Amino acid sequence: MAEEKSMSKVIFTVFVVILLAFLFFHFYKVNAIEKQYKSTVKTINTQLEQANKEIEALKTEIEVLRYKLEIASIINEVAKNNFGLAKDKVDALVAKLEKSNHKNIENIKKIKEEIDILYVKKDNNKIIEALGKLQKAIEE
Repeated sequence: MAEEKSMSKVIFTVFVVILLAFLFFHFYKVNAIEKQYKSTVKTINTQLEQANKEIEALKTEIEVLRYKLEIASIINEVAKNNFGLAKDKVDALVAKLEKSNHKNIENIKKIKEEIDILYVKKDNNKIIEALGKLQKAIEE
């Protein structure tokens, strides 16, 4: 009977040691997985931030291209001597820039006033030149 109790204690001790070994191994693996997860999350967040910056840069580039297209359309109207339509388009473009709080709006307004004076004179070349200035001011 004493041998059975002794054997039971040994089996129980071995069982407890094995359970503790499994428990420590489990904690070790969980810790390693947690570190890998945190590293992956940090990498993904960095990539997302970079992608967002690239998206914003592309949005800005698209806006500039839209403005360039509008100015090209205005130049086309000036070339056709459609000064009224060209003036309306410039007014709409400047209003849109003002609404979007363009950083160079004061300079843009001055160039618009110059263009308005040139419409009265109906000088196509100078209007087109002033529209080029407008485009550069928008791009700044």
